[in-house]
Amino acid sequence: MNNMPSPGRSAVDLALISGLVLFLELACIRWFPAHVLFLTFFTNAVLLASFVGMSVGCLNAGRPRRLLKETPGWLAVAIALGLVVELLRSRLAAYVDVANQKAGQVVFFGTEANALKPLEFRVPVEVVAGLFFCLIAVILVGPGQEMGRAFNRVANRTTAYAANLIGSLAGIGLFAACSMLQLPPAVWYSVVAVGILYFLSRSPAESESDTARKKSWLPVFFLIAAVLLSCWTSGFFPRPNIQSLDTWSPYYRIGYNPKEKRIETNLVGHQIMLGVGTNGTAQYELPYIIRKEVNKSSGREVWPEFKRVLVIGAGSGNDLARVLAWCPKDVKVDAVEIDPVIQSLGKRFHPDKPYDDPRVTPHLNDGRNFLRNAAPETYDLVIYALVDSLVLHSGYSNIRLESYLFTVEAFQDVRKALKPNGVFAIYNFFRQGWLVGRIRDQLRTAFNGSVPVVFTFPRRDEVKLDELDSGFTLFFEGSSETTDALRSTFDGKVLDLPVGTGLTPTSTGIEMKPRTNAKAEDLETHGVLHPSIIPPTDDLRPATDDWPFLYVKSHVIPEHTWHAILVMVFLSLGIWAAVSAYAGKISPTAGESPVVQTVRADLGLATRSFFLGAGFMLIETKAVVHMALLFGGTWTVNTIVFASVLVMSLIGNLVAGMLKPKNLVPWYAVLFATLALNVAIPTDTFLGMDRMVQVVCACGLAFAPVAVAGIIFAVTFGRSGAPNVIFGANVAGALLGGLAENVSMLLGFRMLGLVAAGFYFCSALFGSRKRTHDGDNSAL
Repeated sequence: MNNMPSPGRSAVDLALISGLVLFLELACIRWFPAHVLFLTFFTNAVLLASFVGMSVGCLNAGRPRRLLKETPGWLAVAIALGLVVELLRSRLAAYVDVANQKAGQVVFFGTEANALKPLEFRVPVEVVAGLFFCLIAVILVGPGQEMGRAFNRVANRTTAYAANLIGSLAGIGLFAACSMLQLPPAVWYSVVAVGILYFLSRSPAESESDTARKKSWLPVFFLIAAVLLSCWTSGFFPRPNIQSLDTWSPYYRIGYNPKEKRIETNLVGHQIMLGVGTNGTAQYELPYIIRKEVNKSSGREVWPEFKRVLVIGAGSGNDLARVLAWCPKDVKVDAVEIDPVIQSLGKRFHPDKPYDDPRVTPHLNDGRNFLRNAAPETYDLVIYALVDSLVLHSGYSNIRLESYLFTVEAFQDVRKALKPNGVFAIYNFFRQGWLVGRIRDQLRTAFNGSVPVVFTFPRRDEVKLDELDSGFTLFFEGSSETTDALRSTFDGKVLDLPVGTGLTPTSTGIEMKPRTNAKAEDLETHGVLHPSIIPPTDDLRPATDDWPFLYVKSHVIPEHTWHAILVMVFLSLGIWAAVSAYAGKISPTAGESPVVQTVRADLGLATRSFFLGAGFMLIETKAVVHMALLFGGTWTVNTIVFASVLVMSLIGNLVAGMLKPKNLVPWYAVLFATLALNVAIPTDTFLGMDRMVQVVCACGLAFAPVAVAGIIFAVTFGRSGAPNVIFGANVAGALLGGLAENVSMLLGFRMLGLVAAGFYFCSALFGSRKRTHDGDNSAL
């Protein structure tokens, strides 16, 4: 009996498995870093693990063992282990070395306290990341093999590739809907379970034994276990010792403790809702207290009344509550927050209810995008309110959600939005002295040489650049007149604050005292305020829109990143060898099977496909990063960019199907031309243009290489007799491209186009000059 599906059904199955693979990949990218804190510190580790699994599965599509049956078990094991690591994280954290935070080559918030604990032995974080890299890769092997088999069942290559792209678009759309609706992991993994069960219910391979068929209940058991385990942090019930429910925003897994009014994001303490006058919150009031002292000392209104205020990173509302309490009654406040769940928690639970005040206008937006579109000379005060995150902007690059807020160009946007004597305040726990020095330098550049005034808590005479510091740092910047007046106010004096108390507009005991009268020990407390000195930082490269690596100290690829690259390459080769041995021999008889012969004949095409995948990964990364700069780093922008890349690839496939080009030399010439334009034209060229012109020009520039590369890959794919091998090699190449993305820390993102061009040049050197799958003779 012939169990082969019809051509139409084969294409549908390919689309379905492609959508399932992409949905599962996105679910892993969201779930594992939110439970295994250490995975947060590795750029695109989960993404690259997914690529490895898909590639290994595709390349083993011709082997007899059906690996999809193993996927439920591995998924359940990985989720269970992730939960175990989470439950033990407070104990494990002290024994895991995260990029040697004491040396401070790269700053990872949430790990600095452990770096100060003297321990004889620490486990490198690469070990933990490597374990989950293997698990996530193995999870994707089964679906990858199923996808490879589906490719082989569709005779028409154009149809096959189109079905793959359409299915991938559907997977992105479905997961985007889950993010928009803030659905929890139990829903994600339920979708995955249904998809896996659908394919397992199909006719089994003829090589499977009756015994294997009788064990079909095991995958069902493991899928149910995986879904039930994911319910633990899906917000259905409180977790022990947390007294909170988890909510999944598009960016974070968010826990809220109503007793302490504490917000936790991805296992790291994020914010505590504190009312005006609460003990230990004096730093929130400082911009308003210092304004009064400056004007009192100057005898005139050097610092204007704060009647128009912009708060970037408004969060749950602590800063908003202080603005409303200390500023004039007619103040107007724009409150910008990127995360809808954190903003919602602030609206519901903050004790002062600042979001309910009609003077506050909330904006759910990317802070940089809001700044760029703000009218010039609008605000008296702009605040960066504890703006930081552990969340990567996407799984594709090293930048974090706030990276584009801390570039020289971003500070210039702030300057344009401020009134002539307006004030810019930044405060946070910056962890490293060199990070404070870098921000000082960038502010000075952006504000035309005006040197910012820096305060530290506990107070230090001088910030040591090479020292780990857990204290609080506050910057004030503005015009030269603004900062000079502030320095003059503190000339020989300190501001005496009530130690350990909260301040309100009616509080007493706030006064300037001669510094000579302050006790030496008081200078190390939070109750004495005086500007700190920051030494010169000539060797620190400023963070810019092209090099937005605020938290990377040197202009190099960090040591821990090199370690991660070596670990991922070594593990990828090991996974490929192990799975290939486990999946069985391609041919049980002597001699080579037709499949092996086809693979050998297509070795050149497979090599070309590998380098095409590497180049494609880089131009996709570049597009994601640059679109975030132009249109905001929100999850919706990211989703649209990912979908647009697939649509452009689909267009390239359709063009290749219609034109059927035999000579790819002209297409490679066009590809290199589009890459040259991407390198030559900075992305910020389009800033300030009419919105429609900006969209058309920026998107045309970013996505043109994708479309042309799509045509080249579609032609290469059509010439192959083993589509699973070509597609598997392409996905394997994406691993190389993902690792090469780290070169951006050396060259900047614009120059990634040159690296991509190098990969595409390598792809042009390979390819079959023999008779193609469709009977055409290829010229390249």
